[in-house]
Amino acid sequence: MVPKDSGGPSPAGALQAIAFGAVAITTRALQTVGLELTFVQWRVLVIVGATNDGLTVSEIAARIGSELSPTSRLVARMARRGLVTLVKEDVDRRVTRVTLSSEGRRVRQSVLERRLALLVAVLAAAGPISPEVVAGLQRIGDAFAQFT
Repeated sequence: MVPKDSGGPSPAGALQAIAFGAVAITTRALQTVGLELTFVQWRVLVIVGATNDGLTVSEIAARIGSELSPTSRLVARMARRGLVTLVKEDVDRRVTRVTLSSEGRRVRQSVLERRLALLVAVLAAAGPISPEVVAGLQRIGDAFAQFT
């Protein structure tokens, strides 16, 4: 439900409704891969998979807003499940680099494809979207970059 003020839906309320819907769609898309993944594990697959060289555990911790120790345990569990690979850096053996395994890449791609199909269905149900609205949505999407 979108909170309304006297002039109609507020931008923040409309965005919150979109965020709730996006979480629901992501949850459904995650179910299609047949694995129990938490949102934090999914977030790790998303951000690590966005790079060719992977990320260090400390970079992942910063991106997900967590401390180093719990993030290290998280990626270790994901490595045991075969979703990521962990490699110690040659220069500093205290640094661990995390990359997606082939299974992690497959899971990530499957979820992204399913989520995109669900988003296309949402757009079809919403009806035509003007170029101005698309441009506004793109600006909002770009503003989210500070949290990614």
